[in-house]
Amino acid sequence: MTEKYGPYKQMGILAERMAAHYQTDANLELGPHLAHYMEEVEVNIAAHHFDHVGFMRKIDERLKATLAATSNPRRVEFLHAVTVALQDRMDAHPVVEH
Repeated sequence: MTEKYGPYKQMGILAERMAAHYQTDANLELGPHLAHYMEEVEVNIAAHHFDHVGFMRKIDERLKATLAATSNPRRVEFLHAVTVALQDRMDAHPVVEH
Protein backbone atom coordinates (compact mmCIF):
# COMPACT_ATOMS: atom_id res chain seq x y z
CA MET A 1 0.00 0.00 0.00
CA THR A 2 1.31 3.45 -0.73
CA GLU A 3 2.28 6.03 1.86
CA LYS A 4 -0.73 8.13 0.85
CA TYR A 5 -3.26 5.34 1.42
CA GLY A 6 -1.52 3.09 3.94
CA PRO A 7 -3.35 1.27 6.73
CA TYR A 8 -2.39 3.99 9.19
CA LYS A 9 -4.47 6.44 7.12
CA GLN A 10 -7.58 4.25 7.46
CA MET A 11 -6.92 3.89 11.19
CA GLY A 12 -6.62 7.67 11.53
CA ILE A 13 -9.92 8.13 9.70
CA LEU A 14 -11.53 5.48 11.91
CA ALA A 15 -10.40 7.30 15.05
CA GLU A 16 -11.75 10.60 13.72
CA ARG A 17 -15.10 8.97 12.93
CA MET A 18 -15.23 7.30 16.32
CA ALA A 19 -14.46 10.67 17.94
CA ALA A 20 -17.38 12.21 16.05
CA HIS A 21 -19.65 9.39 17.21
CA TYR A 22 -18.42 9.78 20.79
CA GLN A 23 -19.08 13.53 20.51
CA THR A 24 -22.69 13.07 19.41
CA ASP A 25 -23.68 10.16 21.67
CA ALA A 26 -23.49 11.21 25.31
CA ASN A 27 -24.37 7.64 26.35
CA LEU A 28 -21.07 6.26 25.03
CA GLU A 29 -18.48 5.61 27.70
CA LEU A 30 -14.90 6.54 26.89
CA GLY A 31 -13.26 3.33 28.17
CA PRO A 32 -15.13 0.77 26.06
CA HIS A 33 -15.13 3.06 23.00
CA LEU A 34 -11.37 3.55 23.29
CA ALA A 35 -10.83 -0.17 23.89
CA HIS A 36 -12.72 -0.96 20.69
CA TYR A 37 -10.44 1.36 18.70
CA MET A 38 -7.27 -0.04 20.26
CA GLU A 39 -8.48 -3.58 19.44
CA GLU A 40 -8.57 -2.50 15.79
CA VAL A 41 -5.00 -1.23 16.10
CA GLU A 42 -3.94 -4.56 17.60
CA VAL A 43 -5.65 -6.48 14.76
CA ASN A 44 -3.65 -4.47 12.22
CA ILE A 45 -0.42 -5.04 14.10
CA ALA A 46 -1.03 -8.78 14.44
CA ALA A 47 -1.96 -9.18 10.79
CA HIS A 48 1.16 -7.67 9.24
CA HIS A 49 4.93 -7.77 9.51
CA PHE A 50 6.07 -4.18 9.18
CA ASP A 51 7.25 -1.25 11.26
CA HIS A 52 4.57 -1.38 13.95
CA VAL A 53 5.85 1.62 15.87
CA GLY A 54 6.05 3.62 12.64
CA PHE A 55 2.46 2.59 11.89
CA MET A 56 1.25 3.83 15.27
CA ARG A 57 3.41 6.96 15.04
CA LYS A 58 1.77 7.93 11.73
CA ILE A 59 -1.69 7.45 13.24
CA ASP A 60 -0.62 9.49 16.27
CA GLU A 61 0.74 12.33 14.11
CA ARG A 62 -2.50 12.57 12.15
CA LEU A 63 -4.64 12.51 15.28
CA LYS A 64 -2.56 15.15 17.04
CA ALA A 65 -3.12 17.45 14.06
CA THR A 66 -6.85 16.70 14.18
CA LEU A 67 -6.85 17.23 17.94
CA ALA A 68 -5.24 20.66 17.55
CA ALA A 69 -8.09 21.69 15.22
CA THR A 70 -10.88 20.28 17.41
CA SER A 71 -12.88 22.23 19.94
CA ASN A 72 -15.71 19.92 21.04
CA PRO A 73 -14.84 18.63 24.53
CA ARG A 74 -16.01 15.04 23.96
CA ARG A 75 -14.21 14.78 20.63
CA VAL A 76 -11.07 16.21 22.26
CA GLU A 77 -11.45 13.73 25.13
CA PHE A 78 -11.62 10.74 22.78
CA LEU A 79 -8.80 11.86 20.47
CA HIS A 80 -6.58 12.67 23.45
CA ALA A 81 -7.30 9.25 24.97
CA VAL A 82 -6.38 7.58 21.65
CA THR A 83 -3.07 9.46 21.39
CA VAL A 84 -2.21 8.53 25.00
CA ALA A 85 -3.14 4.87 24.38
CA LEU A 86 -1.10 4.80 21.17
CA GLN A 87 1.91 6.29 22.99
CA ASP A 88 1.55 3.71 25.76
CA ARG A 89 1.38 0.95 23.15
CA MET A 90 4.44 2.32 21.32
CA ASP A 91 6.37 2.53 24.61
CA ALA A 92 5.49 -1.11 25.36
CA HIS A 93 6.40 -2.36 21.89
CA PRO A 94 9.71 -4.22 21.84
CA VAL A 95 12.47 -2.47 19.92
CA VAL A 96 13.68 -4.63 17.05
CA GLU A 97 17.35 -4.22 16.15
CA HIS A 98 18.18 -4.79 12.47
